[in-house]
This record gives sequence, structure tokens and C-alpha cells, in this order.
Amino acid sequence: MRRIILTLMMLFTIAACSNEEAEPNEDMTNSENENEETADTETDTESEAADEEETDESASVSSSRGNGNTEDDESDSEDSEETTEGAASDDEVPAEPADLLADTERVEGYWINYSGEDDARSHMTRTEPIEYNSDQDYTVTAASYVSYFYGNEFIKTNNYGHDGPHVIEKVPEANRLVISFSEPEQDDIELIDAATDEASAGNEVNTTPDELIGRGQPNEEEMSGTIMFGQDFLSGDEVYTGERIDSEGEFVEDPDYYVTGALPYSASGDYVITAPAFVSFYNGRNFIETIEFTSVPAYLPQVNGANYINISFHDDNLLDLNIIEIE
Repeated sequence: MRRIILTLMMLFTIAACSNEEAEPNEDMTNSENENEETADTETDTESEAADEEETDESASVSSSRGNGNTEDDESDSEDSEETTEGAASDDEVPAEPADLLADTERVEGYWINYSGEDDARSHMTRTEPIEYNSDQDYTVTAASYVSYFYGNEFIKTNNYGHDGPHVIEKVPEANRLVISFSEPEQDDIELIDAATDEASAGNEVNTTPDELIGRGQPNEEEMSGTIMFGQDFLSGDEVYTGERIDSEGEFVEDPDYYVTGALPYSASGDYVITAPAFVSFYNGRNFIETIEFTSVPAYLPQVNGANYINISFHDDNLLDLNIIEIE
């Protein structure tokens, strides 16, 4: 009996051990199966990602080719722009030469003579001042007198005869012209802003004598000398505010103006003014004249008998004004 009982106990013990060993094997099997499934899933995911990347790259290439981002498209675009610009350039037509007298007012009974005077002559007519650029050519088509000015300062007058048309002389110191002509030419005369095909240069019949030729625009590179008036003179008794000197030599109130004290002047000296202003000339206390300067820098004229000047200038030109006595 005891043997039977012992035998049964041994069998139960062996069975229990067998069950404990079997359970871990089942877990391992399940784990291995799960790992295999995970690996398969990852493989599928990687494959799908690779397919998506290939699709994106293909789409990117296609998009680049279609939207002009490639070098070929840029080159095509540039070629197209150049072609368009070339076509526009081909369509441009040079401006036709114009007659500057067509819209210029005329003054009958006067001409500018060789001394620069507005001389009364009943059979003559002159124009109002015309803007002039010495870098380009001008043609006068009939007998006339061409007077050159820098602002209001006379430089010279040239006479051109009846054998025109004439390309007029270039005068770099000038910035304005006045054309004078007689009655027979008034319907035919033109001032063309170019050298016409049939015109020739160097045909001046007569001109202003050398001693009467004005200097015109100063050469700024040669404007060295003593500053008679400038920034160092803007304090103290050298400047009066709120007034100016008019064309009659009278001091008048003007809140936007300054006027200098008396500055020494000699008709034999060379002086340059660097900003727009009115210059009044005196001999002692005797007023001579007031001259307005709008084109600057400019030489002061030689006013015989004057021994000092006053400068009236606007507040806007306060920092630009100098009077230089050229050495």
C-alpha cells in the first residue's frame, strides 16, 4: 500500500514539473511569433516609405520642370525677356529735331547787340531767353544774331549770314541763348536742337570784340581766393536779419531775408558768388544798382565807380552763400 501511495506521489510530482516547463516554452513561442509579426510590419512600413519617397521625388522633378525653377526654364525665360526687350528697342524711334523758336515768345523792336545791350531797332525782333546746353548742336536756318548768356550775364553775340543753315558755335560757359533777326527772316527762321544734314559750322560773320566778351560760368576748379563773406561772417554786426535792399537801393522789410554789411569791392577785381542773391553796388553812400543772380556760381560784373557792395539773400541759401575774391 505504501508503495502504491509513494508511486502515485512521484507521478504527481513528475506531472507538475512537466507542466511548469511547458508554460515558458509557450510564452517564448508567442513572443517569437509577435517578433516575427513586428518585423514583417516594419518591413512593410519601410517598403511603403521608400515608395512614398520615390513618388515625392518624381513629383518634385515634375514640378520643377513645370514651374520654371530649373536652369533650362530660367534660360528660356531670360531668352524670352531679351527677345521682348529687343523687340521694344527695335520699336523705339529717335526723337525728331525740334524748332525751339516755335514756342518761344518774341520781342519786337529790339535786338541784342555786340555789347550785350538790349538795343532798340524798329526793324528787328529778338526772342526771350532759350535754355542752352553746350554739349549738343544747334542749327539756325536764316540770317540772325545769336547771343550767349549765363543767367543774366552776357557773354557774346555772333552774327550768322544769309548762306545758312549754320551750326552755331559751342560756348561751354553759357546756359541761355537769345536769337535776334530782321523782319525778312521772321517767317523762315528756326533754331533746331541738332546739327541738320545741310548745315555747316564756323560761319560766324562777326562777333563781340574780345574786350567785351563776358566770362560766363566760372570754372569751379579755379575758384581759389579769399572768402569775403561766408559762414564765419554770420554773427555779430556783419549780417542784418529781416530785410533786404531793393532795386532802388532802399532797405525793405522781408522776414525771410538777410543783408550783409558793407563789403569792399573794386571794379578791377574778380569776385564769385556761390548762391542766388541780390548784389547792391555803391559808391560811398551813393547807390548805383542792384543785380539779381539766379545762375550760380557766377562772377560779379565790373561796375565802374563802385567801391563796396551789400548782399541780400534768402534764408534758404544761408548755408551756401560765399563771396570769393579770386586770386
